[in-house]
Amino acid sequence: MQKERIAYFDLIRVIAGILVVMVHVSAQQIESLEVEGTAFAITNAFNCLAFSGVALFVMISGALALRPEREMDLQTLLLRRTLRFFVLYYIWKAFYQVVAMLEKGESLTVAAVKYDVVLALVQKRGYYHLWFLPMIAILYMAVPLVKKSFAEKKLCRYFLIVFFVTALFVPTLLHYEFKFKYLLVDFFTSNDFYLFGGYLGYFVLGHYLHNWRGEITVKKRALLYVTGALCFLAACILGTLDSRAVGAFSSHMNTPFAATTFFTAAALFVAGQSAEGKITSSAKTEKIFSFLAGTVFGVYLLHPLALLLWKSAGLTTSLCTPLLSIPLLTVCTAVLSGLATALLLKIPVLRRLV
Repeated sequence: MQKERIAYFDLIRVIAGILVVMVHVSAQQIESLEVEGTAFAITNAFNCLAFSGVALFVMISGALALRPEREMDLQTLLLRRTLRFFVLYYIWKAFYQVVAMLEKGESLTVAAVKYDVVLALVQKRGYYHLWFLPMIAILYMAVPLVKKSFAEKKLCRYFLIVFFVTALFVPTLLHYEFKFKYLLVDFFTSNDFYLFGGYLGYFVLGHYLHNWRGEITVKKRALLYVTGALCFLAACILGTLDSRAVGAFSSHMNTPFAATTFFTAAALFVAGQSAEGKITSSAKTEKIFSFLAGTVFGVYLLHPLALLLWKSAGLTTSLCTPLLSIPLLTVCTAVLSGLATALLLKIPVLRRLV
């Protein structure tokens, strides 16, 4: 993913990386805050926005992998994409199992390492952010099966409509009470739309918005921006009201699979496209974004370590109003992780890990 140089992808990678860090920064205190307070509403807003970053990462991958003009043989796809992500997953999983042991104050004895590291490679899912690696690996496994189909615009639209309705809109709608709700529940319980679910929808969405970007007129872009903004506002309001109704944090709107996230992520992706001219306006700007984008994967892998470091130093989002603490801690975490990644990239053996 990092060797492809499409200018606006670099910008979207950087935005996605910052938002993914913000997911975990904003989650630090969200479950302990009083849901009636302003601090909770602000924190929840940041958290809702941040989940667009996960969708953006998948969208970039889909835009690159599903391009009709790009030929990739099965061996290359499996070895350079799928296998690489699985190998990285288990390497980092083992590393973070050790981190988790140290975090709990456990000793690194042979028996402890055998159970908490070696056996955990099979039995446990891994540190909270690592799920992305096997997920994206499996999406790449599906590329040879779906690429030719999604080279046709009508089939992309068909898939995206069914994905939005069955995997996003209806599940979001079912969190609320309305007339004939349970008839809809019965229908979806009796009929399995799993084939249209999961992150494949965002994979295809990224491909669609990239491959047919020339058809996105100024009016369509403006409409998407307004829709994305309104959806983000709706997610913030509904999420806060839901939490107040149950008296605790409700995560219904804080997920890539909320209907609102679909439009917010799409708006951010298209905004990145429209900013491409500014990135390529000078060689220096393009080089800066290229460098930053090259560190994003490492930022994703390393940012939990940075958060642990800040936490040990007493730096959390509870220090001041979340309106300031969340953006500041997000930026500081991203910068520290980025610097560590830049250092690792200079070491021949370790650079393959980030």
